[in-house]
Amino acid sequence: MKKALIILFIMVIPRIDTVYPQISRETRAVWVTTNIRLDWPPPTFNQDSQKNALVEIFNNIKNKKLNTVYFQVRSSATVMFNSSFDPYSPYLTGEVGGIPSYDPLDLAIKSAHHRGLELHAWVNVIRCFSGEDGFIFNNSYHISKRKPEWVVEFKENGKSTYWLDPGLPEVREYLVALIVEMVKQYEIDGVHLDFLRYPGKNFDDVFSYGVYGNGLNRDDWRRNNLTLFVEELSRRIKSIKPYIKLGVTPIGIYRNLDGMNGWEGYNSVYQDTREWLQRKLIDYAVPQIYWSFDSNPKFDVLAKDWNDNSFGRNIILGIGAYKPEVMAQIENIIDFSREINSQGIAFFRYGFIKDYNFKSFEYRTFPSAMAWIDDIRPLPPIDLSYDILGYNPLVLSLVWNISEHSLEENRIGYYSLYSLPETSSSFAPENLFEVIEANNKNIALSIPKPGRVEYHFAVKSVDKTWNESSTSSNIVNVTIPELESLLQKYSVYNKPALIKRSDSIVKILLMANDNEEIEVSAGNSVYTKLLFSKKLLFGKNILSLDSALDGFTFIRIKYKLSGREVNLNL
Repeated sequence: MKKALIILFIMVIPRIDTVYPQISRETRAVWVTTNIRLDWPPPTFNQDSQKNALVEIFNNIKNKKLNTVYFQVRSSATVMFNSSFDPYSPYLTGEVGGIPSYDPLDLAIKSAHHRGLELHAWVNVIRCFSGEDGFIFNNSYHISKRKPEWVVEFKENGKSTYWLDPGLPEVREYLVALIVEMVKQYEIDGVHLDFLRYPGKNFDDVFSYGVYGNGLNRDDWRRNNLTLFVEELSRRIKSIKPYIKLGVTPIGIYRNLDGMNGWEGYNSVYQDTREWLQRKLIDYAVPQIYWSFDSNPKFDVLAKDWNDNSFGRNIILGIGAYKPEVMAQIENIIDFSREINSQGIAFFRYGFIKDYNFKSFEYRTFPSAMAWIDDIRPLPPIDLSYDILGYNPLVLSLVWNISEHSLEENRIGYYSLYSLPETSSSFAPENLFEVIEANNKNIALSIPKPGRVEYHFAVKSVDKTWNESSTSSNIVNVTIPELESLLQKYSVYNKPALIKRSDSIVKILLMANDNEEIEVSAGNSVYTKLLFSKKLLFGKNILSLDSALDGFTFIRIKYKLSGREVNLNL
């Protein structure tokens, strides 16, 4: 039998007046860019600083209630993991191929899973160099030096970029083998393909087309080369780990619609994403719709076009958070993605949303379902119990059981812990308290400022594709002993009671009906100061007053609905 263990903290969350619609399952992703250190690593070769910075990124992503990370593991043909095909990125040690003291991808995976986040390995596929760091391109380990016959120079905005030629079968095999090796070595949740395209129409593939064109129109041949790569990669990685998610991030316009005149995936860079979706070669697409509602092309028109042609796969809308006009509409963009029933949104990139507070993500939620991978719900945990470990602060231990057979056969990856207002409350997103890795052995909950006398906890099993058990464990009812004794001592059913302990901590005990809201103020004969507003829970409530109360002689509680006021002497 297995038991589950980590330390969590219960906090009282202030009420937000504006209500934004929530959803039970929705992919909320962000790209974390490692190329030229855009998001990570920081500008230092100190390995501890790098690790700390990465962990802080994942803390922030979790706090924003996102659930999926596209972590860039390959750019300019250098990587962020142990590979026998490409050298390590120089942004880790200062040298191309320099081996760091830790494995960045492994750290990213562990940091993500510990926080209940999915981790997709983001791979720049065809482009093998661009930018100003020429020492990378000139290094003898770079693919352009090891296999110069595979690489084609292409001018973009007057500057040279370098691309692998996907018309060469050996190039496609090299790329497939590189990713397959990564899938075998690492417990990633998905593979996220970027730059899976040609750079443009003037790509010099005269040799490969002459040898392998087989009489096909060149445009069709180029599209087919990319499709052959996707087809083989999908077959190989799914044979190793059937539950792994394969996704692509194509440019934002598949084909121009009426009134548009932009760069097309299908005709300009030979991405036939719709064929990949229709043939079920990929599990999701994240089109880079990096425009606003007011631009041309328009975000909403493109988003709907992609969503209407999903062929039953997930469409995650890629959002250009780096554009001020897009960020100004970000909440409306999220609302629109829900209106058209897309499977989620992804923000490019982390650095542009790291300080933003998403109003539309009030509660945590699981990534969108992919029933074609797995739609079988796991068995629930059993025998949930609790123990009180300490009182200052209050610390609880929750323990449950589940058989080894259930853990392995159901591929349980996480447990979802719910804190229910009442035993009859639903297992809704607003009651989801924490997502916990399945390899933990018990959970310690610290409640430094209890907000109620009774807490009701239950646990569900969640498999690695986020199917949640249809039933939960038994519900445990945790009574806070100190507060229960205070409630028994004081009559608080008609009037609140103020309790001042010997250590000067002040608590207010009171009852509430549904939808009751109060304002709490401290005052004296000269003036009154508002301390906070709070929406009360139905039944018994305990409020802790943190503000310095020296100089005040009373606490005033104003009931906002009825207008009733109660003064309590300090």
